[in-house]
Amino acid sequence: MSLTLAILASLSVLVAGFGIWACTVPDGELKEELFAIGVADRTTRLFVYDASGNEKELAGDRVSGFENSLYCSVNNMSPYLKNAFIAIEDKRFYDHGGIDWARTLAAAKGYVSGQNDGAFGGSTITQQLIKNLTGESEKTLSRKVSELIRAAKVERKLSKNAILEQYLNVVNLAENCYGVKTAANAYFSKEPSELSLAESATIAAITNNPTKYNPIRHPEQNKKRRDVILLEMLAQKMISEEEYREAISTGIELKVNKDAMTGRVNSWYADLAISDVIKDLVKEKGYTEAAAGRLVYCGGLKIYVAMNEELQKIVSEYYENTSHFPVHQGGEQAQSSLMIIDPKNGDILAIAGAVGKKAFNRVQNFATDTKRPSGSVIKPLSVYAPAIEKNIITYGTVFDDVPLLFRQNGAPWPKNSPDIYRGLTTVSTALTHSVNTVSVSILRRLGAKESYRFLKERLGFTSLSGEKDLGAAALALGQQHQGVSLRELLGGYTALANEGVFEGTRSYYKVLDSKGELLLSKESEERRVLSADTAYITTMMLRRAVREGTGKAITLKERVDVAGKTGTSSNNCDKWFIGYTPTLLCGVWYGYEYPKSVADVSGNHALKIFDDIMTCAAEKGAMQNESFHTPENVVAVRYCKDSGQPLGEACSFDPRGDRSEIGYFKKGTEPRGECRCHVLIDYCDQGGVATDVCPEEGTHKIALLRVLRTFPRQIKVLDAPYSYGGIFVKKGRELSNNEPYYANKYETKQNFGIGMGVIPYNHACNIHGGDDFWRRRAG
Repeated sequence: MSLTLAILASLSVLVAGFGIWACTVPDGELKEELFAIGVADRTTRLFVYDASGNEKELAGDRVSGFENSLYCSVNNMSPYLKNAFIAIEDKRFYDHGGIDWARTLAAAKGYVSGQNDGAFGGSTITQQLIKNLTGESEKTLSRKVSELIRAAKVERKLSKNAILEQYLNVVNLAENCYGVKTAANAYFSKEPSELSLAESATIAAITNNPTKYNPIRHPEQNKKRRDVILLEMLAQKMISEEEYREAISTGIELKVNKDAMTGRVNSWYADLAISDVIKDLVKEKGYTEAAAGRLVYCGGLKIYVAMNEELQKIVSEYYENTSHFPVHQGGEQAQSSLMIIDPKNGDILAIAGAVGKKAFNRVQNFATDTKRPSGSVIKPLSVYAPAIEKNIITYGTVFDDVPLLFRQNGAPWPKNSPDIYRGLTTVSTALTHSVNTVSVSILRRLGAKESYRFLKERLGFTSLSGEKDLGAAALALGQQHQGVSLRELLGGYTALANEGVFEGTRSYYKVLDSKGELLLSKESEERRVLSADTAYITTMMLRRAVREGTGKAITLKERVDVAGKTGTSSNNCDKWFIGYTPTLLCGVWYGYEYPKSVADVSGNHALKIFDDIMTCAAEKGAMQNESFHTPENVVAVRYCKDSGQPLGEACSFDPRGDRSEIGYFKKGTEPRGECRCHVLIDYCDQGGVATDVCPEEGTHKIALLRVLRTFPRQIKVLDAPYSYGGIFVKKGRELSNNEPYYANKYETKQNFGIGMGVIPYNHACNIHGGDDFWRRRAG
């Protein structure tokens, strides 16, 4: 008891000195812009620049109201409505200066005694307005004191009618309704001026607990509180006895207008720009998220966005037509998202956040909000480009595409898709066909920490999860712990599409406040993260992937240079494609909202979506027909693709045909020396590596590969039938036709890998020497 009295005594002293204190303390986080809302035009408008640089309003994307709110002047509200809120929320509203000290002291007593469950309480309408505008609602004494100071300041700046008007336009009234006009429209299909006494009290009853007193979902609870309000209005002489009896005798009679609960549905692009502006107001200007949202929705701002109207029209029309998307088993359709970026500056030109016509505002956007494992689409950013930058690999560096280990159950790791291994494989071929073993091998040379640092610090991947993503699964194979967003991936790809300069992504250029003054400015995040040489070499590999590899289904390549990479997450839950031309960068994600396999529909549908939309853009002239620019420091060189070295004489004797290819190299890193992988041997005209009894005139020269491998179990390795195991030795055990000629050097049968055929090309000739040839040779 003594503690309570002491605290109350202290509060009494505080009351006496509060006025002086409130006058001297600076505004702090109290943003005056929030309290100027409603004076002039409150509608936030979005503008684009046309080709001539002239601004044009996007009339279909005007933003008005706090989320779903319609503004209403206090003069256009029923007196019953205003009085209902005052009677139950703040009966001394017109008498205090923002703080009802009687209620505040009573609330303080309850706070220190624990009777208020840790909540201070006692808020006036002015204090509630501050809470609604700033979004600050922590149940702490310091927050409450700050609120009291702000309330006193607001009361000195605004009239009582202005405070009441703003409060009644932002208060949460359930069912996605903010403000009394939206609530009147939604619950009674009326304007605020038309509401009866009972209807006014019904709306005022909601605010104490919008979930509990929702008149649609809990009409009985709402009626109980409504009747309390009516009694308070009678006691405060706001209504007559007759009005009270008439109102109290009626039930909750709603005339619901569901359309009023949704309001205007903005485009995906408007949602994106709104979200970005809100985030930047919080980050750069110190707003709370709620206060920033309030300013954007009700502040009469002008937002200048980076949209390309023609591209956005193409994207919107495509995604709203669900026939463009396949039907899966059970009649389900998966989801998808797409974003197009100008890689030269990071401008987001067009976006689709989901399949179908958009029905609500600020809903889940699968391009920006959803994080999914990237699959192989991240490989160019996480391993290939940084390794080329550090001269760890070149376009023509050769790795052996075979398992790096076998697990205890005998399963090889990593697996490729399809489930085969190619053997000796250049870096370019590995990226073209998305070979997992090579990306893991490159990561080992580069270092997981360096790969992670490059993604996180240089390319802005904020979704990576520290130690959980610091390994081959996340960095080399694209199976991140939480996943990454399509927007993050496209931001990273700007470094490749923009000659090594990272631009990030931006949806708007600037924001002006209601006075026309600059509120925010959004510059690109321009920084060089790769040399132009590295970016071009990686681009050439990705161009090859579109021409010959995983992206070869794309038809756009017949019109313009295209580079790109596919991606598939574990269990085929996510399909990706990121591709770019010299002027546009486009990314597509395809999968279910709740991850499950999309493998019942063949192919990668993200690839088709990209091709359809980008081809349409090309046909309508929204894409320039250019080629990728070759830096002066990059040279094209022909080399042997089995060794990565300049061609030697033996290379032309490979039975598989031409083994040369052209690659792109930084000057000074081009292939040197001569191929030492191909080895010339005699091959019997009857088939098989020549033995010592094959007639010399019946043989010819071929070249095999100087590579020898054994595995704990048999696996498919495409170049295994062409491997060289030294000179032929006439001894050892009897061989079968499906073993290489050098297998007799081993006492037991070994697993050297098998090709696609039954009989390996490098088996020994078993024609010459008679039927007992093998028995004699074994002896």
